[in-house]
Parts: sequence; structure tokens; C-alpha cells
Amino acid sequence: MKRLFRFMIMTLFAASVLPNALLAYIDPGTGSYILQLIIAAFVGVSFTVKIFWKRIKRFFSPKKAEKTETLDEK
Repeated sequence: MKRLFRFMIMTLFAASVLPNALLAYIDPGTGSYILQLIIAAFVGVSFTVKIFWKRIKRFFSPKKAEKTETLDEK
């Protein structure tokens, strides 16, 4: 309990001493890096879907056993 109280006091002290607004500069290289990350994520997901397409298709398609049961019921 004593450690929690000490932690809360230290946190409140740090929050009151530190500045409220942080001024940061993002250079143009950061923007192009973020764009590269987005493109790489898109290509990676596309490639993964391409590799596992048959499994994905099989997962979402109805089972053959279910098809024969529904035909027998009619």
C-alpha cells in the first residue's frame, strides 16, 4: 500500500512539472517512411491471401455433406 501511494505521488509530481504541450518536428522523410509501411503492409496481406486462397475459399464454402443432406430432404 505504501508503494502504491508513493507511486501516485511521484506520478502527480511528474505530471505537474512536465510541460503540457510537446513541440515535435516531423520531417518529410517520416511521411515517406509511413507511406512505405502502409504499402508494404498492403503487399504483405495481398501476398498472404494469394498463398492461402484455396484454404480461405474452402473455409467459407459450404461442406459437401451439407449439400447432399439438403438435396435428400427435398
